[in-house]
Amino acid sequence: MANTIIKGNNLMLFDQDGHSIAYATNHSLTLSGDTQDISSKDHGVWGATSVLKVNWEITSENLYTTEDFDKLFDTMIARQPIDVFFGLKAEADDGKTVVDGDYPYWTSSVGSYTGKAIITSLSANAPNGENATLSVTMTGVGSIRRTEAEEGGGEEEGGETPSGGETPSGGETPANPTDPSNP
Repeated sequence: MANTIIKGNNLMLFDQDGHSIAYATNHSLTLSGDTQDISSKDHGVWGATSVLKVNWEITSENLYTTEDFDKLFDTMIARQPIDVFFGLKAEADDGKTVVDGDYPYWTSSVGSYTGKAIITSLSANAPNGENATLSVTMTGVGSIRRTEAEEGGGEEEGGETPSGGETPSGGETPANPTDPSNP
């Protein structure tokens, strides 16, 4: 795929069925690392850090519908991880919409970030005279991985990372140059 700037309305959060949560206004995917100081006398005045664990979460802000809020509510109360996908929508015709009935919902295209997540926050906001909204935060349970389109369709895990190393499913990961145990 060419290095193309993606419009935010095409990058979405999808549930385990590959369907978007209706009337989304914003989605965010955040990865963060728990770090440990590995500074030594050999580093002089410079600090050094190692990443111990990688955490991730996805947030979604939506216009409120009873159907979507109830589905998210039931999922949160069940306290079970669900499969989520963060990626491009499959439907590419800008002239067609879900609101106009051209599609029942947006669906995910092949090639996305996927993992299991648990709902850790769900809120509804009902300001006087304005549209009600809902916000949901899903925290990753285990890894998130990038899936890519294969030539024959379908999805494939792994492949090249932006840094040039391979992902864990595709082979070795690049060595951490700040790790003192790295030869």
